[in-house]
Amino acid sequence: MRRLSLARHPGGLPDAFLLAFDADEGDDTHFSRFGIACPSSVARGVPKRRAEYLAGRRAAVAALTEAGVRAVDLAIGPSRAPAWPAGYTGSITHAARIAAAVALRDGAVRGVGIDIERVVSASALDAIVQSVVDTSERHALDELARGVGLPMALTIAFSAKESFYKAAAATVGRIFDFGALKIIRAQASAGTIEAETAEPLAPSLPAGMRFRLGFSLLDDASAITSCVWMR
Repeated sequence: MRRLSLARHPGGLPDAFLLAFDADEGDDTHFSRFGIACPSSVARGVPKRRAEYLAGRRAAVAALTEAGVRAVDLAIGPSRAPAWPAGYTGSITHAARIAAAVALRDGAVRGVGIDIERVVSASALDAIVQSVVDTSERHALDELARGVGLPMALTIAFSAKESFYKAAAATVGRIFDFGALKIIRAQASAGTIEAETAEPLAPSLPAGMRFRLGFSLLDDASAITSCVWMR
């Protein structure tokens, strides 16, 4: 387990806790070792799914402990999202055998989301362009693409929208697609993405509401994004 600084991301996020894991680390022995319960919905999954769930919960427990909560586990809520303790909120992500989590008091924060993604493959570029960004967003990513390359720029755009979804999902209370958030500008030097809601999602999330999301590269092939929705 190691800390991952999100200090450059908007919203004043604390460090995330990041954990590398192997796909075979999801059997009952590993869950028992770390005192994490394996829900039936996870137990029925493939070994990789169980391993990433366990790693994500371990990272979340570390993040909650840092935030001041005596936590040993984090249950699944009714919507299958993590059931964060009263007075706290957070987010969990996992990709390519890496899990990470962040937790903080929710006094000034309505929602938070983080997301890690591996750079999209060349064969998937067209699918990202067609389903995640429209023509104006593609142009808004030009500056970022010049700095990190088009595949990584599109990966960051996809990941940023995932982070927004996690931050807003509890308030919206329904599934919504990538088009609900429109990217206006992406700055490689600042590590920020400016975006706005393209449609009304909830009374507190009207169309045109602005957000500043953060991103940073973990390495040449992966990135982490974040979205903090302030009250």
